[in-house]
Amino acid sequence: MTNWDVIVVGAGQAGCAAAWDLAAAGWRVLVLSREAGAGKPCAGGLTEKTLRRLRFSITPVVRETIDTLYVSRYPAADKPLQAPGRFCVMTERAELDRYCLDQAKGQGANFIETRGLASIRQDHDGLTVSTREGDCYQARWLVAADGANSTVRRLLGERHFLGAMAIEGHVRRDDLDEYPGMTLDFDAIRGGYGWLFPKGDHVNVGLYVWQHGIAAPDRAALDNYCLQRLGTAPYKVSGYPLGTWLPRVRLMQGRVLFAGDAAGCTEPLMGEGIYGAVFSGQMAAEALLSEQPGRYPQLMEDWRDELKKVESLSRLFYRLSPVSIPLLQHWIGETLVEGFSKGLTLGQCKRRWRGADL
Repeated sequence: MTNWDVIVVGAGQAGCAAAWDLAAAGWRVLVLSREAGAGKPCAGGLTEKTLRRLRFSITPVVRETIDTLYVSRYPAADKPLQAPGRFCVMTERAELDRYCLDQAKGQGANFIETRGLASIRQDHDGLTVSTREGDCYQARWLVAADGANSTVRRLLGERHFLGAMAIEGHVRRDDLDEYPGMTLDFDAIRGGYGWLFPKGDHVNVGLYVWQHGIAAPDRAALDNYCLQRLGTAPYKVSGYPLGTWLPRVRLMQGRVLFAGDAAGCTEPLMGEGIYGAVFSGQMAAEALLSEQPGRYPQLMEDWRDELKKVESLSRLFYRLSPVSIPLLQHWIGETLVEGFSKGLTLGQCKRRWRGADL
C-alpha cells in the first residue's frame, strides 16, 4: 500500500489549488475524485481577484472576457456598468477543472478516479481512506475539497448546513436572436437573481437564491425565466447547493482540513465560489507545508470574517431590494465593477464605498 504525504479528495478548484502547491513543493500528493472535469454545475465566471490568485494562466479555457455587467430589477430594463478593464472571464467548468487538474499533475500530483469514499480512519500517525471500489490509501494528511455535499464531512460526523441554492442550464447561441452580455436580473426569483453568462457557442442561464428555503430555484422556475428572457427553454439543466457556511464551521478535524464548498467558502451575496475555493485550497497547502497544520483556521480568519459580514449584507440587500437594486445599478455598482477590475474582494469594495482603508 503506497503511503502519501497528503490525499486531496475532490478535483475541483479547491482540490486542484491545494494539489498544485503541495506537489510543487515536492510532496507526494494523491487526488481522489470522480471523473476529472465531470461537469460540476457552476456558472463558471472567474473574477480578476481569482485570476490573480491562480499559479498559472487559464487563457486556453477562457471563452469570454468581460468588462461590462448588465444589472436589472427584473423585468425592468437592465443598466450597463462599465469597468475600466477586465473584471471577469467566462469558462466552462468542466473544461476549467480538467485544465487545472492537468496543471497539478504537471507538478507531480497523482490522480485516481473513484466512485466515492466508503470510510476514513485516522490516528496519531496518519489516516486511511477506503473507496467504494474497495481500495485503501494511506497518508499523513487529507484535504477535503469534495463540495457542499461533502462525503468526507458526513463520514467524519460533521454537521451539515444549508446554504445557497442555484439551478442552471444552457441555451445554444444559434437559437438566439440576440447574444447577451454578462447579466444579473435581480428579483427574477425572490431572494436572488437570474443570470445570463455568455460562453461563446452558448449562454449559461440560471437562477440563484442566497439562502436555502427562501424560494424554489427549480426546473419550472428556470424554464419560465429562460423563455421570458431568451425565448427558448434550456438544456443540460442541473441544480446544486453552494456552501456559504464558513462563519459557522470548524475547518479541521484531526488530520483532515476542509476547503472550498466543503468548508462553506462561497460568498453569499452573489454566490461566487471559485475565489473562496482557490484561496482555501492554497491556505490549506500553506498550513501543511509549514508543518503547522493548526495554522489553517488562522490563515482563513480574514476570509471567514469577510463572509460573516457579507452574509449580513446579503440579508439586508435582498430584503430591501426595491431600494438596494437601484443603488447597485448606479454608483455602488460602478464602484463594484471598478474594484473587481482591480482584483478587490466584495468586502474590500464595500470598504471603498465607506472611504475606509483596504
